[in-house]
Amino acid sequence: MSDALRRIADAMTDVTEAEMVDALRALGVAVSERRRTVVAEVPRTPLPTQGGPSNVHSEVEWV
Repeated sequence: MSDALRRIADAMTDVTEAEMVDALRALGVAVSERRRTVVAEVPRTPLPTQGGPSNVHSEVEWV
């Protein structure tokens, strides 16, 4: 870790979440009021039914 990054991390150890939000807003960063926001729903491939045939084949090579 670089010295500058280490100093930033050390300075932030005693900062509360509310103080961090205030600091980011003061710097002009848009901070969402909601803690977690969903950006976009990601389509997911359905899993095969349990016990049914599966056409999935995978190999793992440990190196």
